[in-house]
Amino acid sequence: MRRVLAKWVCAAFVWAGPLSDAADDARSPVIAAAPALSAPLRFQIVEGAGGVPLNVVTAGDPSKPPILLVHGIGQSYVSWENQLRAPVTDEFYVVAFDLRGHGNSGKPWGKAQYTEYRNYAEDIRAIIEATGIRRPLLVGWSYGTLVVSDYLRAYGDSGLRGLALVGAYGGLTPPPPAAPPAFAAQMARTRELQLSSNLEDNIAAARGGVRFLTGKEMPQAYYERAVQLALMLPAYARRHMFDRSIANMDLIPNIRAPLWIVVGGKDGSTPEGQARELARKVPDARVSVYPDSGHSPFAEEPDRFNRELMELARSTAIAHDAAPPRSVLRPPLHP
Repeated sequence: MRRVLAKWVCAAFVWAGPLSDAADDARSPVIAAAPALSAPLRFQIVEGAGGVPLNVVTAGDPSKPPILLVHGIGQSYVSWENQLRAPVTDEFYVVAFDLRGHGNSGKPWGKAQYTEYRNYAEDIRAIIEATGIRRPLLVGWSYGTLVVSDYLRAYGDSGLRGLALVGAYGGLTPPPPAAPPAFAAQMARTRELQLSSNLEDNIAAARGGVRFLTGKEMPQAYYERAVQLALMLPAYARRHMFDRSIANMDLIPNIRAPLWIVVGGKDGSTPEGQARELARKVPDARVSVYPDSGHSPFAEEPDRFNRELMELARSTAIAHDAAPPRSVLRPPLHP
């Protein structure tokens, strides 16, 4: 069940749509990337689990309450461009990074580097320590929600101000109903193209897949850049990330930090009913639905998303300041 769920989740995160369109797109060259982020960013390399170098970016005043952002499979810290600038960085210290295998982070070869949950948890822990942030609000998008769960499994939530799950539920919900046969076959074909050794296949899958990152139509530069980012994840790393086991519902009784669940109304991978059922099981949880958005509400409706993100970050910062200190680390749930 764990492996079946993993394959569904990963496929949903990168679903590439009609293959005929993807193949047509593959014949068009990748052109100029979108303009660079306008906010002043600071970069550093942090040594993650197993010595993997992680490309970490920070923005804002380090003395402000921290927010740590975790992107999805095949993308990068750049996905959070609207959160790595004002108004968020006026009030908070924002930290993001490229997951192992992605962007400018290291791309280790071994399968366990991508399938072992401890590696993702230790990457997050290394970034927290290297940037000096204390009790961040930890935000995961898509595959990044699994990384949030990895951290919870290893360290619990006592070192966090709060949690946010965007575009997926981190394995904290049951697998959704089986996809219709035609859709399932299309996903299988898409995965085949993504994992091919033929770069033309990879390009076709990337060009089709990025169109399903959003429910709204975005500027063409957004999709072109997303394709470029997707192609920075090697096929072997993607294959291993597809094959990892995920089943995290056993973590739910241990979640005590405030939880924010963000649902795109046009995102088929996040049924609203599952979000609300999960919220009922967590003492301090709330759900925000973005009816007109798809898989990436933070990019599709950044003004609303940033407003709600900042409201949560303010409330958790106030609660943190009022509460007695807690140990940052908690014994792992599994040895």
